[in-house]
Amino acid sequence: MYAVGIDLAWSPRNPSGLAIAERSRGRWILSDVLAGLRSNEEIVGWMERGIGARPAIAAIDAPLVVPYERRGREGDRLVTRLFGPMEAGVYPATRRGLRRYGGDRIWSLVHALEAHGYRHDCRIVPRRKTRQVFETYPHAAMVALFGLRRTLKYKTRQGRTYATRWRALRALEAHLRSLEHFEPALVGVDEIFEPDSRLRGGKLKDYEDRLDAIVCAYVAAYYWTWGTRRCAIMGTLEGGYIVTPMTPAIADRAPDASPVFAYDGDRSVRPGRRGP
Repeated sequence: MYAVGIDLAWSPRNPSGLAIAERSRGRWILSDVLAGLRSNEEIVGWMERGIGARPAIAAIDAPLVVPYERRGREGDRLVTRLFGPMEAGVYPATRRGLRRYGGDRIWSLVHALEAHGYRHDCRIVPRRKTRQVFETYPHAAMVALFGLRRTLKYKTRQGRTYATRWRALRALEAHLRSLEHFEPALVGVDEIFEPDSRLRGGKLKDYEDRLDAIVCAYVAAYYWTWGTRRCAIMGTLEGGYIVTPMTPAIADRAPDASPVFAYDGDRSVRPGRRGP
């Protein structure tokens, strides 16, 4: 069984990241981690070389289902309600907005993966071998997995210095390293960490993409292991959704009996506990 993470740029003019992990003896071993991928063909090609026709679950950081031209998705609004206090809200995805950035490449990638035997579905049977893709959101996932009070500020933003970004990247590296103690465990991340804090520009962007892809790959492994016992589906397959790890404390912010919120609520998870 393989877990794949794709940090997908909305436009093929911008680079994407890819990470692949293989399940062996109850843990996941990171193998391929790439950045600078420009086309859907490159992404699918690397997946075919690393996985072939074997079972795999892929988590993609991009809006895979966007049914409305101008109206945002209910799932996006719910993510912002639950994760907004930790600065991990999302902008509502619309077809009009995505087309402005060349977002058609997102849905073309889904079609290409379906042609290679992957099923697009946010619902899963935990621990059953499958060949499936779903949408996730790394910032919300990191908040839930690592108990963050605020998102890590490693992305380029106006007024944000390289020193600030590198401090956040080092914090993210430490969190990724801690995944070897989680259930399920992910190992092998140390080998891709960048020792040179002087990286700038495109090389730094590629490094961010590699780390984001690793987060997505772990979400794929985590969701495959636990399903909605420790993850939530916010939204619906028909109306647009995001799958993310969840904790009871965050889930308590959801509206009662919300029709777009699927979470079984594993009460053995407690805020602040190391490794949900």
